[in-house]
Amino acid sequence: MIQGCIYYIICMNIFPKITILLFLAVFAANAQEYPNERISVYLHPVALLVGLDAKIPMIYSTVEVPFSLYNALIVKPSLWLSTDDTNKFYRVGSELGFRHYLDGRGEGMYLQPQIGAFYLSVNNIDFSWFGEDAREKNKESAMWYDFMGYFGYSYKFAYISIYSDTGIGYSCIAGDCSLVFDANFGIGFAF
Repeated sequence: MIQGCIYYIICMNIFPKITILLFLAVFAANAQEYPNERISVYLHPVALLVGLDAKIPMIYSTVEVPFSLYNALIVKPSLWLSTDDTNKFYRVGSELGFRHYLDGRGEGMYLQPQIGAFYLSVNNIDFSWFGEDAREKNKESAMWYDFMGYFGYSYKFAYISIYSDTGIGYSCIAGDCSLVFDANFGIGFAF
């Protein structure tokens, strides 16, 4: 039965028609009057994969709450965990930002300032890349703050949203600050 259906689709030249029909169905499912005014929840798959490779799972999420087609509130909770038995640490906290869309469409290019606060618990980790004082002060736990500015691009369908951005700012651990760069890629769902 299945072989007969496949033979009929191929031989009767129905394959292009089915492809066009599926394309139109997906397009119609994503067509909606105001998809850019809904809350979007993003996951960060690249950060998770890089973290898993380094034995530091980094779980990031971004929640975008639009106020208008120009502005949205951004909340970015995150959790880092060390899976290495000799060097244990975790970082938990969130960032809070404000996304301004330059085109006023709720998608496209945007600017985003944000601040973050995290609790860092450290056991046997060398944080000398933040300076000698930071390494000595962070033997047990410390607060981690960052102040960032991002430039990015967002594209939204009816149910799926995608964004990518890059940023620069300062990150401070136990009072020692350093210039940092960041890049994000998020895939999410609109509700």
